[in-house]
Amino acid sequence: MKRRSALLLLICSVLFVIFLSLGAFQIFFANEIATSHIEANVPKGKLFGEYLQRDLNSYFCGGVEDCNVDYVLLREGPTQTGIAYPKSYLWVTCFKHGAVSIEGAVRAAAVDQQSFDVTHFLSRQEILSSRSQVESVFPAALVDNIVRKAESK
Repeated sequence: MKRRSALLLLICSVLFVIFLSLGAFQIFFANEIATSHIEANVPKGKLFGEYLQRDLNSYFCGGVEDCNVDYVLLREGPTQTGIAYPKSYLWVTCFKHGAVSIEGAVRAAAVDQQSFDVTHFLSRQEILSSRSQVESVFPAALVDNIVRKAESK
């Protein structure tokens, strides 16, 4: 009976180790895929800021002469989910003719190390009127911070 119990314990232990190994492998593999998507799409070094600034100006200013955009990253580094383009989350303030024109939260996708596409923009007013809209676009960890920024202005 002791021998049978010892054998059963050994089999369970081996199965447990296998399941742990497979889970660790899946996590490692998912991280490798995320890293490869980030490396393939996010501009490197100073190009990150240059391209992001260029594309935000294009999105918000649309050729207006006296216009510029300031931004603050809401999260350090890009976020990779699945096989989509890596996303950056920002608080943006657009100035036209020296005055604040619009401000709010942006989700921007890095594409082929060449550009950023603004996939979503929620103005301060939209954020204040619909927290659920913020929750549907931005990661849960950023929602409170976004709402606080909108309320503080």
